[in-house]
Amino acid sequence: MVVLAVIAVELLCVYVLGRRLLDGLVGDAIRAGRPRRWATWALLAPGVTLHEASHAAVATALLGKVTRFVPFSPTPMRDGGVLLGEVRWHPSRIPVLGGAVGRAAVGLAPLVLVPALVYAAGCALVPGVALGDAPHELPRALAERPVDVGAVLWAFVALSAAIGLLPSKVDHQDLPRALVVLALAAGLWLLWRGGIDSADGQRLLTDTAAPATFLAELLAVPAVVALVGGVLQRR
Repeated sequence: MVVLAVIAVELLCVYVLGRRLLDGLVGDAIRAGRPRRWATWALLAPGVTLHEASHAAVATALLGKVTRFVPFSPTPMRDGGVLLGEVRWHPSRIPVLGGAVGRAAVGLAPLVLVPALVYAAGCALVPGVALGDAPHELPRALAERPVDVGAVLWAFVALSAAIGLLPSKVDHQDLPRALVVLALAAGLWLLWRGGIDSADGQRLLTDTAAPATFLAELLAVPAVVALVGGVLQRR
């Protein structure tokens, strides 16, 4: 499906160019004077807060226990980097929820929840867009209607979230094991039901087309911000 290829390209932009953009902004802020540093922190604060909140929300939903929640507090690290925010949590004792799959879901939560929250905020703040409309209606409404305070606020939060949604290396540590577990579960399910025929395959593609398209549109803004920002950061 074309939409899956689009999602793959978007994730590539977010992970490669988005990481370059975020690292560049933080590095410049550390070396810059106080006014620029505070301006950078103000830009990153909403996105990082949403990022950390998504970790905490999914951890709680999977019956884990959040022991430390720091939505945004730039703190220098020994390796020269900056810790922007932090969530510490204990996984559930239930095998699946507290296993690799559950931990991977918590780690990757920002990739889905942050764009979804930005979309919901846009439906509330941007005139002419209602919850349930396609995400591409938000930038269209901004272009076609007079700019107001709500639209400007949403645009700022969307920009911040596009930069701050990127999961860290720690967030990905359980992903390989989670993929193995999910692949094994899918294989056992197919073995149990005797395989999958062409009709089932076509129905599966049809059923997943709409949510995949919606996800691709949600990731479009972060991908574009990462592409433009990452290219400009390189210069």
